[in-house]
Amino acid sequence: MPDVYGTILEAIHPHLGTRAEAVLEEGLKRLGKRPSELTPAEGAHLLKGLVYRELQARMRPEEARRLVEGVLAKIEGQGARLAKLEQGLKRFGLYVDWPEVARLRALVNRLRQFPDPGLLAEGEELLEALDEKMEEALLRQAKDLAHLEEALERVRHLGGPKVRRLESLVETIRQAQKEGILAQAEVERARSLALELRKFLESSAVKTPTLPEIVFETQEAAPEAPPQAETPSSHPTDVFLTVEEASDLEGELVVDLEALSQEASRRILALEVEEEKRRLEELLRRFAPLVERATVSPLLAEVQALLDAGTPVGEKLQALEEAFQEAERNLRAEKRARLIQLQEALRLLSLPEEAKLPLQRALQLAEETLEEGGYPDLLPLEEELRRLEEEARRKAEEEKRLLQEKEALVEELKEKGEAFRPLLEELKALPLEALPQRLPEVRARYAELLKAQGEEAALRAKLAEAAKALEALKPEALALGLKEKVAEAEALLAQGSLPDLGSLHKSLEDAKAQARQEALLELSRLQALAERFRGFGGEGVLRAIAEEKGKPLPDPTPIARALEALKRRMEVKREELTTRLTAFFQAYARLEGFQSETGRRLKALLPVLRSAQEKLSRLGPQGLLQVERTLSQAEALLRELEREQEAAKAVLQEIRGEELEALLGVFDQGRTPAQARAPEAPTGAPSPKVLEADLAPLRLPGVEVLGYLGEALPLPKEPLEALVQALDQLDKSLGQTRGPAAILLGEKALVLAPRKGRTLVALLGKTSLSAFLLELTS
Repeated sequence: MPDVYGTILEAIHPHLGTRAEAVLEEGLKRLGKRPSELTPAEGAHLLKGLVYRELQARMRPEEARRLVEGVLAKIEGQGARLAKLEQGLKRFGLYVDWPEVARLRALVNRLRQFPDPGLLAEGEELLEALDEKMEEALLRQAKDLAHLEEALERVRHLGGPKVRRLESLVETIRQAQKEGILAQAEVERARSLALELRKFLESSAVKTPTLPEIVFETQEAAPEAPPQAETPSSHPTDVFLTVEEASDLEGELVVDLEALSQEASRRILALEVEEEKRRLEELLRRFAPLVERATVSPLLAEVQALLDAGTPVGEKLQALEEAFQEAERNLRAEKRARLIQLQEALRLLSLPEEAKLPLQRALQLAEETLEEGGYPDLLPLEEELRRLEEEARRKAEEEKRLLQEKEALVEELKEKGEAFRPLLEELKALPLEALPQRLPEVRARYAELLKAQGEEAALRAKLAEAAKALEALKPEALALGLKEKVAEAEALLAQGSLPDLGSLHKSLEDAKAQARQEALLELSRLQALAERFRGFGGEGVLRAIAEEKGKPLPDPTPIARALEALKRRMEVKREELTTRLTAFFQAYARLEGFQSETGRRLKALLPVLRSAQEKLSRLGPQGLLQVERTLSQAEALLRELEREQEAAKAVLQEIRGEELEALLGVFDQGRTPAQARAPEAPTGAPSPKVLEADLAPLRLPGVEVLGYLGEALPLPKEPLEALVQALDQLDKSLGQTRGPAAILLGEKALVLAPRKGRTLVALLGKTSLSAFLLELTS
């Protein structure tokens, strides 16, 4: 095993000094390792974390990055790191519509041909981003699965092929979730089917030619009205029987909202809006780079405004998706056209092929990324082309400057005496390609001849002029790392020789162009990281990056520090969520046995939160935001459940003996004495305590009357018995056994259901019907 600790220390000590050992000691302490036990993987973890942050405080981010990449290459080697990327690509290769996967595939293909530490580091960062994205997607899938399981339980009693299809899809998604695989297509089909069945369940005005329905009409108003004049909305009482055949249909359920009550219409619209909001969130995640496109943003704003107002958008959502797809095609076409322009411009540059080769390979990589389905960032490539164009221009200008300087020196030597003639002849004979190397030597010999001939005043004037020019160049040159060239020029001046300031100026321009290119590459890398922090403070960093890219010499250092602050904030949020999740589950354990509609809604979120608790250490900023939203929703439901439990305890404490009898007597108000008298319990009937225990799960919020036919109920007995007899006859004629029957009476619902050899009777609010039937058939 290589000496990982020694390799890292040797590389960073020149930059951190004695601080290097302290940083590594801190890292070893966190890992619980001795220096000799440090593995390459652990060394890479230290380099990318503590060491990189410390280096950024002492040097430019792009320099720190190059240093870390170099050390990583030493301790791990290209082969091992490439193998990890290939394994990651194999794991994520299924998700071909992810731009990150496209870029990773292009990088791996390139690295198999040409080793490149920079591309290796980019691939590792992409793999880390993909791991985060996968965990976040699995968390969303867990939430979708919880939603689908709850919806399935609500509609399971309907039976029929659509319910069975939903059951199959939910099982497929459940298995994929266990295996850590995304089942995107199955989730979309299941959610669409669940919405359709939920709308069917909530509606009493479903129109379909294959739906078997039985309608009982009350003729209290206008019994003489002709049948053809009747409409569904004209019936004082609508009755819908929830038999299994009611969902045995293959076509789409069409809900006539105008024939529904206002409350039922509101619930169905709310279901549609909730599903459309989820689809919009999915579109925004999928097409995040395109939301600002001119062909998308107006329609997006309209859709968001309608959904925020609680209005379904219908076909507008499909139109928005098509607008996104069109914008994506246009973006790809624009990038492809720009790549062709860049390749042609590079081909025409009058530079040696070896100087153009790095950009040529980068353009090919961008083209491969585009072909794979990614979005290559062309700005650094455009800047590199501009740098090369500037280099070609400076090369031409340098040749022109050297020729002008040669001619000026020739004219100056002609005016001197015979002592200067050999130097003049030698200068005339110099070809253009030899001027960069020989001209400084000629200038030095000229200065010596001036001294020898007693023309020191002229020499001092030239030296003063050169010193002044050097002082003007010095600050910028030092800032760009040209300290050695500045020191060389100063040494020549001190010796009385003329430095080649033209060469220094050229080096300065090259360094400025190189520094800008490196800064833009670093900003592109930081931008990819900032995109992951959208919604977590990353928007401000992205704006700062855009501003920095417009500067002549961008500085990534403030951006890198801002992102480090966001990372620290993310870790604080992770710890906060860990504490909140622990407290939530402890509080829920005390209320787990309390049954209510709120408890049912809360129970559906528990698998999501348990999955989040397991994944919390692996989630990125977007995943943490998802967890926080879901946890806040669950905490609100928990507080509501606590209030319901306290209210239930208070009611139970008030009801004692005679108080219970008096409370039941309230339901006898308005009835005849004969109706108010309770019938004698049949011999062998269950005791009141047994009956109460049996009915307890059905006493949901909104249930006003609950009991068995034949008991003392605050409802007329004779019509109920007649209705049950009619349903029995209907069963015999159909040759089937019925399930629960629900009769809608305005905003109330009457349920008659066979249960343990008796007929259960319930009167409840229509809004509680779905939950009641779900509990009854569970």
